[in-house]
Amino acid sequence: MQPQRIIDFHHHGGGTAPADYLRQLVPQAQHWNIHKIVMLGLEWPGITMSSRNRDILACWKGEPGLVVPFAALDMQKSSDPAQVDALREQGFVGLKFIRPPVPYHDERFYPWYDRAQQLKMPCLFHLGIVARLPEWEGHRTDSNLMRPIHLDTIARSFPGLTLVGAHLGNPWYEEAAMSCRWNPNLYFDLSGSTLKRMRPEAIGELLWWGGTTYPAYRDRLGRSAWEKILFGSDVNAPDIGDVIGDYNRLVETLELPSELVDAIFYRTGASLLEAAGLTMS
Repeated sequence: MQPQRIIDFHHHGGGTAPADYLRQLVPQAQHWNIHKIVMLGLEWPGITMSSRNRDILACWKGEPGLVVPFAALDMQKSSDPAQVDALREQGFVGLKFIRPPVPYHDERFYPWYDRAQQLKMPCLFHLGIVARLPEWEGHRTDSNLMRPIHLDTIARSFPGLTLVGAHLGNPWYEEAAMSCRWNPNLYFDLSGSTLKRMRPEAIGELLWWGGTTYPAYRDRLGRSAWEKILFGSDVNAPDIGDVIGDYNRLVETLELPSELVDAIFYRTGASLLEAAGLTMS
């Protein structure tokens, strides 16, 4: 099954200069009928990756109809809401969070979340186990601070804030699924190794609720669990097709109806971007 249209809600730069990466990315987007690509900034001292906020802005300026820029905030710094204002003024649509020194739901970060809620800027959080990077070696990195249950607290505290949790919380999948069900403003992607290591049936058991579920246990808005799941690649341009194949195997094995397949690949992501102020073609 080839999706008719796609929004990639989890993407970074590709290890090269922005202009060079766009020359790889645009043909892939055209080939796979990808309408929008959310590109996520990364910011921390000594960063060795080529996805700093300035790189993401350059990609957006090079392909403004395709790229949707999300800015990273360095969570080691004080959470001044003026930082969010400045990023919005630069053109960023949403925010990306990773590697906090304390749990994501610590109230020291609330000024950022509150300002993002006011500005209708969706926030995407890395969740679960995190990669080992050269600049982090020998420094404390605690994956337990990035558990999906922390987003449950934030979603309840900021009901007008759109939150996206990456990787379905790998390996804390049950936390992610139950947090997703109870919070109408919380969504997840399945990027990373999850679709490589887990059987589709196991993911289906986690995301079990829908329109026929006993009313007390449904999503508050009556949605299927799959209407809370976004397509995200989290790979470089040449490998996007491989991730699309992983998602296709999932939806085909579970025999999801076409309207839910479209929700995963496009419709839900489009609704979140429209709520953030983007016009979808």
